[in-house]
Amino acid sequence: MKFFYTFLSIFFSLTISSQNSTLNGSVVDEANGSALPGVNISIKSLNIGQTTDSDGKFIFRNIKVGTYEVEFAFMGYESKIVSDVIVTADESNILNISLIEVKNVLKEIVIKKTKAKAESVNSLLIMQKNSVSVSDGISAETIKKTPDKTTSDVLKRISGASIQDNKFVIIRGLNDRYNSAILNGAPLPSSEPDRKAFSFDIFPSNMLDNLVITKTASPDMPGEFAGGVVQINTKSVPDKDFQSITIGSGYNTITTFKEQKTYTGSSTDWLGYDDGKRAFPSSIPSAEVFFPLEFQEKAVIAKSFESDWSINDEKFRPNTSFQYSIGRHFNFGEKVLGVLVSLSNNRSSSFNQTDRNTYENTEDVNLPSVLVEEDKDNNYSEQVLTAGLGNLSFKFNENHSINFKNIFSINSTDLVVDRLGKNEVNEPSTTRVLKSDVRWFTSDKIYSGQFGGDNYFSTPKIKFSWTGFYSDIKRDIPNLRRNIYTIEDPNSTDENATIPYAVLASSNTGGPDYGGGIFYSKNNENIKGAKIDILKKFTIGEEFISDIKVGLSTQSRNRDFFARQLQYIPLKQGDGTFNEELIKLPNATIFSQQNMGIISPGVNGFTLFELTKPTDAYQASSNLNAGYLMLDNRFKKFRIVWGVRLENFSQTLETKLSETENLSLNLEQKEVLPSVNLIFSLNKKQNLRLSYSKTVNRPEFRELAPFGFYDFRTQFFTEGNDSLKIAKIQNIDFRYEFYPGKGQLLSFSYFRKKFENPIEVIQKVNNRTIGYNNVAGAENSGIELEFRTLLSAFFISENKTIFDDLTLFSNIAIIKSLVDTSNINSANIATSRPLQGQSPYIFNAGLQYLNSDNGWSVSTNINRAGNRIFITEAEGKPAIWEKGRTFLDMQVSKSFLKNKLELKLNVQNILAQDLIFYENNYRNSAKYGGLETLGNYIFTGKYRYEDGYSEDDDDAIWTTKFGRTFSLSLTYNF
Repeated sequence: MKFFYTFLSIFFSLTISSQNSTLNGSVVDEANGSALPGVNISIKSLNIGQTTDSDGKFIFRNIKVGTYEVEFAFMGYESKIVSDVIVTADESNILNISLIEVKNVLKEIVIKKTKAKAESVNSLLIMQKNSVSVSDGISAETIKKTPDKTTSDVLKRISGASIQDNKFVIIRGLNDRYNSAILNGAPLPSSEPDRKAFSFDIFPSNMLDNLVITKTASPDMPGEFAGGVVQINTKSVPDKDFQSITIGSGYNTITTFKEQKTYTGSSTDWLGYDDGKRAFPSSIPSAEVFFPLEFQEKAVIAKSFESDWSINDEKFRPNTSFQYSIGRHFNFGEKVLGVLVSLSNNRSSSFNQTDRNTYENTEDVNLPSVLVEEDKDNNYSEQVLTAGLGNLSFKFNENHSINFKNIFSINSTDLVVDRLGKNEVNEPSTTRVLKSDVRWFTSDKIYSGQFGGDNYFSTPKIKFSWTGFYSDIKRDIPNLRRNIYTIEDPNSTDENATIPYAVLASSNTGGPDYGGGIFYSKNNENIKGAKIDILKKFTIGEEFISDIKVGLSTQSRNRDFFARQLQYIPLKQGDGTFNEELIKLPNATIFSQQNMGIISPGVNGFTLFELTKPTDAYQASSNLNAGYLMLDNRFKKFRIVWGVRLENFSQTLETKLSETENLSLNLEQKEVLPSVNLIFSLNKKQNLRLSYSKTVNRPEFRELAPFGFYDFRTQFFTEGNDSLKIAKIQNIDFRYEFYPGKGQLLSFSYFRKKFENPIEVIQKVNNRTIGYNNVAGAENSGIELEFRTLLSAFFISENKTIFDDLTLFSNIAIIKSLVDTSNINSANIATSRPLQGQSPYIFNAGLQYLNSDNGWSVSTNINRAGNRIFITEAEGKPAIWEKGRTFLDMQVSKSFLKNKLELKLNVQNILAQDLIFYENNYRNSAKYGGLETLGNYIFTGKYRYEDGYSEDDDDAIWTTKFGRTFSLSLTYNF
């Protein structure tokens, strides 16, 4: 009974709002920015005190509103009294401070006085300036001031980063395969079955505490990256009790309330997953059993298979968003329990028109290509993102704590593509019209959990951290259906020549060129492991300060992939004849059950044909065991962080190449990965950084597997390559940083990377097939510029003006890339090219207005990445490039009722530029002029801009149009 009452009290306190005033913050060493555990903190006017925990953090709860002096004291450091510390109601008040170490002093005999506002700003700069690696990030407060809905949107704001396909991160121009993702300190597996990438649109932005991209390696970080490591930290337990709810809606200019093509889905599609309506029918046996059956048996099974192929007309509904969050803490004397729960659901719709063209190259490269096929796609899509976050933290005392962090998300896309195409348009006498469509539902379910703890032992000054983690990804594509109709001659006077009829395969053929196709796939993947880190601080003499950090980690990753492919074909076996009138039926009725098998004596309908191949299933696993030693040495103005990481990696893949032949891969790698980061502090506000590291890039399971998948949207067939090698990368970085104060920043970086055996996506001689291949090598070099400043730094005034509330920021990365293709026997017309996926430049800029007195906030953000290779060249076939686009977003928000109520208006993709993919023909006669030429010369050093897009010289193969999105949201804080 006692347990029951305890449970009721906790539940009651979770659901009833409480208003607390808190004061929290952190204490760091001014010399190196490291956290200081065990610092004594007191507010003497309230007669209360405590010490900082193992991370140098502290929190005072339930203190009265007012202005206080807070004293900080620590053995061997100057004591500090911070005045004008203002504690306001209904807010989490933050005070970050730094202490100066005093040599040969045993007691806190020196007391320094400072003001709270100056102290917090100075401490923030110290933490940024003294980070080990070259990194850039964004905080939850900054995220709130942007119109970003998902983590992928947030990433666009960070220096040197951009997003491809609205979900894959590009860092320093390098594509997604060269970047890794970490969630709350634990690695995330690839979310995609067809590429080495993580889809960052899976997590809502409002669940993030911060997001950091680390661009240089250190021994305590994973060794597999070249662009950067994206570290996602979800919201932790709250500093104060809170409860909030957000609701919103959105309008897209070319989608909302416009015509939508859709089909009957399941009752749970609104949550992001299928309830079983699309599940593979149990009446159909396995491929091994079904394939050898007699045609009569197959016909009976086909008759039992109920499948709705109709496409309906509706209207697109407005976008909707919802989030509820609650945070509570419970005090049990010295022990503290913290709880954070958040639930969200976002639903958005999109309509896009895509023009697709297929060209044949002429033998003379200076002559224009010949258009042979053209398609117009209408893409009707609905996306659902449902997520839940639950975090627990228990602090035994200031030195020992444990935490349990969990996030679960369901991300689905329901797509209908309606395509109208013409083939052989270069031969008008044989031109046919093709009408094709697809119903394509994809659902991703992702769970990630971490259970860990921090322990600090004050006497030996040792910090011990440990984490166990588990992530699970399930990606389902149930009942993807594809159909094709043809009209022989739409201009004919013969009525029979203008009637659409289904294009179906015969009994001995099949594939994407025919209708009636059905595809199912399941990709189940998990990653589990653990890591420990031990940090020991010590000093040698009066000036030499050092930390030694050692760690061990282990992780195991497993994937089980399965696909099933079927196709409807005319039943032309046995005594009966096929009823040719059936192929003239529309989608709604053509594959009805009454049209299957033997319809009547001597008359046949359709049957099912098994297209599943032995390679359509594979099992793969990998194991990574690692250990590292890292030294952090500081002597006066010099700091060197150096060490080595040892990684023992193994990877296996099992599949069938045929009924009698198996493929069994077993890759092993033992790698020594040294790294060194040298930091020289010119003064308290300026740093020089120089770093070197060796990293690797390993093949993904999918890239090794021979499984082939046809993408209806791109019309490409993708297959793996079991002979891929592990790529190795040498990295050098230099950076100058200047922190002038008040949250301002100026930095300049230079980096250089040398790749051995980089992996690229390539076209094969058959231009409808793409795969993966190692090139001999590549070199990347570039610079990054970043600044953030208050406009009041330029418009100085004794009185407060609007310029005190305006922040201007910008960052740009300019990269030069060159690939060594000597190991590829190719007749491509490009004499040199950049690495696949490499952008020559990435540009971000923005202007923010924030006034806490009147509650107004306005932000404008712009982002652009330069043209990059989407798929590399085939023999005699030019590469496919993606033309750069400029994104312009804006947000206006207003707070009411003492910040309890907030109203936001967001406008995304204001410019709505077309997305263009083109075949780059490198015409030597191309001439360019104007701003585009000038910009390209600055960014790439090439006047002719041969890598750019020219309507006169290059062939636009895909052009997609987008609309602008307006959204309004309302947040209430209880």
